Amino acid sequence: MTDLMKNITIVEVYSDIAGYKKGASLGIEALKASSKELNANYFEKLQLESIEDDSNHEGESQFLHAKYADVIEPIISKLAHKVKDIRNQNKFPIILAGDHSSCAGTMHGLKMAHPNSEIGVVYIDAHADFHSPYTSGSGNMHGMPLAMACAIDNLECKRNELSEKEKQYWEKLKFLASDEPSIKPENIVFCAVRDYQEEEMALIKKHKIPLYSVAEITQKGISSTVEEIFKKLEYCDHIYVSFDVDSVDPLYVPGTGTPAKNGLSYEQAMQLNIELIKNEKVCCWEMAEINPLYNNSKDDSTRIFKILEKVTQSLLNNY
Repeated sequence: MTDLMKNITIVEVYSDIAGYKKGASLGIEALKASSKELNANYFEKLQLESIEDDSNHEGESQFLHAKYADVIEPIISKLAHKVKDIRNQNKFPIILAGDHSSCAGTMHGLKMAHPNSEIGVVYIDAHADFHSPYTSGSGNMHGMPLAMACAIDNLECKRNELSEKEKQYWEKLKFLASDEPSIKPENIVFCAVRDYQEEEMALIKKHKIPLYSVAEITQKGISSTVEEIFKKLEYCDHIYVSFDVDSVDPLYVPGTGTPAKNGLSYEQAMQLNIELIKNEKVCCWEMAEINPLYNNSKDDSTRIFKILEKVTQSLLNNY
């Protein structure tokens, strides 16, 4: 392990309980298999930390609008403390997550590590993930991490009544790091979001959150898009990049639980992440929702692994 590699810690989050379809917890093992087949030794070269879902949950959730909140809360809490510890050691966390709910833990952890800093978020996803239990039609919490991190209920668009216990867990999930929101909504930039509900769009408009559509990214090119993103977030001290693989068109990467057409090309996703991670303010990168149960072939996981490998290389080259 080189000295530079010691600056990076991989955190594996083995959980997919917040997703609509199960299987995302298998994504990390699929990446490891791809690394082996390519003789990359990626996981042998870097420090690894793991977070397991050890809840032994069975059957339906006791909650309707914040499904499995009681199982998700300890996972998000463990991840938050792990990210905080890694950042306190001045290391760079790369999070490999199952479903995307866990990114709330990453954001809470960054707030814990940098309590007085402005934290920016570049969110690369097909979905806005801005529902709360008050607005969600499904109750699946992988659609809620930004609302958790921003501590937003969006009661103006309320459609659900929560049980007392649901409310308690939701409050815990919003304020894991401190008694204030971990992320300001105006510090978010969306890329490739194309599948969202009106309740989420109401928040995007209210907080004037930039949303770079796939068409806009294609028209502007990756370099100009990245330049604009960092200009928008120039007042931020630290920037976190969250990459959900469903931002990529299912034509290239079908292996994800909630695919959405008209996404980024494989090459665009690769270049966007490589360029973003070159910026010295970027302090954490996350990849989520790799679901090998929906692959066309094992080559799909290999493609995703190559993004991971090249993004890590780009990070090391710019350290």
